[in-house]
Amino acid sequence: MPMPLKSHFSGFQPMFEELARRGHNVTVVSAFPLKDRRVPNYTDVDVMPSRGVPDFDVMHLINSNFMISVTNSWFFANLLSNQLEQPNLKDFVRSDDNSFDLVLIESFLQEYTVALGHKFSAPVVNLSPSMVWVSASKWLHLPAIFSYVPDCCIGITDDMSFVDRLKNTIVGLMEMVVEDYLYIPMMKTKMSKHFAYTGWQSRPTLEQMLNNVSLTLMNAHHAVGVCRPYLPGVIEVGGMHIKEPKPLPKDLQDYIDSASHGVIFFSFGSIINLSNLPKEKLNSFLNVISRLKQKVIMKWVPDKSIKLPHNVKVGSWLPQNDILAHSNVKLFITHGGLHSIEEAVYYGKPVIGIPFFADQRSNMKVVEKNGYGKLITYNELTEESFGNAVEEVITNPTFKDKSMIQSQVYRDQPMKPLDRAVYWIEYVIRNDGAKYLKSDSIGLNTAQYFLFDITLFLFLLTVIIAWLVYCGTVKISSKCITN
Repeated sequence: MPMPLKSHFSGFQPMFEELARRGHNVTVVSAFPLKDRRVPNYTDVDVMPSRGVPDFDVMHLINSNFMISVTNSWFFANLLSNQLEQPNLKDFVRSDDNSFDLVLIESFLQEYTVALGHKFSAPVVNLSPSMVWVSASKWLHLPAIFSYVPDCCIGITDDMSFVDRLKNTIVGLMEMVVEDYLYIPMMKTKMSKHFAYTGWQSRPTLEQMLNNVSLTLMNAHHAVGVCRPYLPGVIEVGGMHIKEPKPLPKDLQDYIDSASHGVIFFSFGSIINLSNLPKEKLNSFLNVISRLKQKVIMKWVPDKSIKLPHNVKVGSWLPQNDILAHSNVKLFITHGGLHSIEEAVYYGKPVIGIPFFADQRSNMKVVEKNGYGKLITYNELTEESFGNAVEEVITNPTFKDKSMIQSQVYRDQPMKPLDRAVYWIEYVIRNDGAKYLKSDSIGLNTAQYFLFDITLFLFLLTVIIAWLVYCGTVKISSKCITN
């Protein structure tokens, strides 16, 4: 997972550690090596960019329309590919010193990483940072019917109106068809340039390697997403990052315990900085918070010029999992990131979400649909709308009740997501790639898969029969008239 996408990496990092603890020798190529601790059998290949994780201003993505979400991802993939010039990464790809029994990759916006399976002659497991989208579904021949399987980045759920289904179809066709002519050639160019290891000349095509992935592990779960059909080789493991809560630092513990009206936790994740918001948007938050009876904990380092309300405690880093686990936390205000929603659901916390980009709006749409939170779009965010949402969610017990129901659904699993992920990884190793987990439809071309050839045949046959019937009817009618 070489790209500096912390939220993607942190969803799977606990799995890498668990594999090492169970005796596997795990080599992790990432921009986020372990710090201040060592794990036996766990080897880091540090590919952090020389300038660190680049700042990413999401403000220009807020008003992107549904079609731009696809082209933006193509642009972002091209931008991320600069990481392939990182010296440690280049050395790792070109080195002949390593041998592996299994390769785990994240193919999201970096499909070329699948080539490492060929390099090491090993089965490949794909790690998906969210529910698989059409781009990934087509390589697996996974059903992704546009009428009820939503694209995760266009802000809709599986309960679609006509307009939603139209948008979903357009985006789906862009990912299924247009992508093959505009995006995949770019990925092939990157692969040819940066994955020129010994023996690369015998490498199958990018499409063939993506078709040949043994297993896909998704950071997703139907309790926080949508229900859709999966093949045996596609496994939901969302929530691996959720751990048993640890004791809070004393200052936080005392602050939360002493809140007679409860605490609201406010965090917009690792990418969105509140200081980058326009002044009127930031003041909308602060003005409402200043009037609340509840104490508020905010993940934020404000400028010294900003006067914080008396009931606010801020921090640059906060143990979100452990804070949400506290019974005195009454509400979670979030950007709608998937990990945040998973934690909120797990601990049964009502949610108010202000989404900015990617899957955040879709995540919050699901929250609203299931009744345990409220969505406020960025353009609709005002002091009034934010204040009304906070008052409604805090005072209406329905939101808390629904969040507890959702938590029960999420927790009621036959095994923990981490154990499930490790089981299936070891299953692939034990069964030599477990090729029978893949659909036989992978051998079909597009015309065969969608029955275009059968449809055309039946159409032509119908036309021919209709023509023959017509000709026969005309001939019989002519004889009857003559007689």
